Amino acid sequence: MNRLLHFTLLFLGLASLPALAQAAQDIDLNCHPPSAAPDASAGQEAFDRYSWQMFVALNWPAQTGQRGQPDCSAALGSRGQTVWQTYKGVHEIFLPEGRSPGPWNSPLLAKKLSLINIAGRKNMATANSDNQAVGGWLIDQNGKPTYYEIAANELSYNYIVANQFYNADVVAKAGNITFPNATSEIKSSWRVLTQQDDSSRYLQMPAKITTYNDKGVANGTEQATLGLVGLHIVNKAEGYPQWIWSTFEQVDNVPPKVQSGNQWVNQPVPGVKYSYFNVSAPANTLNQSPCDWTLQNGQMTCVPKAGMSFTTPNPLDRFTPLTKATTKLNSQFQSAPQVQASVFKYYQLITTQWSSPPNPGSPSGQLTPELSANVTMESYIQPSSSCTNCHSMATPINNPHKSDFSYLFKFAKSPSSLSIQNKE
Repeated sequence: MNRLLHFTLLFLGLASLPALAQAAQDIDLNCHPPSAAPDASAGQEAFDRYSWQMFVALNWPAQTGQRGQPDCSAALGSRGQTVWQTYKGVHEIFLPEGRSPGPWNSPLLAKKLSLINIAGRKNMATANSDNQAVGGWLIDQNGKPTYYEIAANELSYNYIVANQFYNADVVAKAGNITFPNATSEIKSSWRVLTQQDDSSRYLQMPAKITTYNDKGVANGTEQATLGLVGLHIVNKAEGYPQWIWSTFEQVDNVPPKVQSGNQWVNQPVPGVKYSYFNVSAPANTLNQSPCDWTLQNGQMTCVPKAGMSFTTPNPLDRFTPLTKATTKLNSQFQSAPQVQASVFKYYQLITTQWSSPPNPGSPSGQLTPELSANVTMESYIQPSSSCTNCHSMATPINNPHKSDFSYLFKFAKSPSSLSIQNKE
């Protein structure tokens, strides 16, 4: 009987090899991003595959001394900065007094991250790279704040520099802002890694971070090791004037959901410590902003809710479950040998959003899917979050014209009056 069972299992195993081999062939890993986006009629799986291929390419190790260029001779997950980490951050693009930021391939700077103050304004005129989509702040279950960074690729950077859109006075007069195809913007979210965390499950980054007291007042800086918890990849592909929006998360942010009857319920994995989820937190406390937004001196200002401080954890839950098809594709990419040998096996695609059919005359077109939310970036607006809809309203400061789905120009600085006089 044992011998019969052995041969039966062997036969079943051999029978499954063609399917496994085919699945492996379908996983296309490359140090360069896809040359073209899927056709709008291709369906969600094709766009999710495109997102994963983009994620792998942008997380390839970068060439030393060459911003934005992959070192294709290195293995995925090798030491060093990833391609997207060498993109230009907003603080490198938009300099004080609207100065020119210079050539693209300047030396890399040490990372410095801060975040919105407890009194930060909602929808304030001047953007802050560490803002969430709707103000407030996000504290993980260790009582540490979440930090944010925004960066642009070389095409985006060159377009901004060529048009002097780093100068707030220039961009305020711009009547037509249209980025070229293959422009990319990246928004990332990071948490402080402590001895309580398994740091081997995170893409890590050393950075100088702003520290805060329990009232949210900055009280200094310190060096920290940060772990990537969220990544928005925004790409303007040919045929998609509304851009393509891909969002990824670290798998330990919140637990996965499973369907039980007509409901989706959390199914925590035994032994996993979730960064933003507390199983004992009452349902009415999940995904709740720590702010009461109050009109003060003509501005909407964050007033902390009772009992909230800058060290009070904000428990999160995923509002929209991952689809079965996306979950399956995640498993396929995570199991690919090169991904499996890297830290990126601990990251998952949440969704890809695009407009179908693409329609240059429509602000957003027909969105697929309608909702898109990263729990670390749209934490408190998940039920209504849509990357495309939100960015379709983007304009520069003091300019009513749309800025091609990009909020980057909120960071532009104006020259001093002395600089203006010198130019005249």
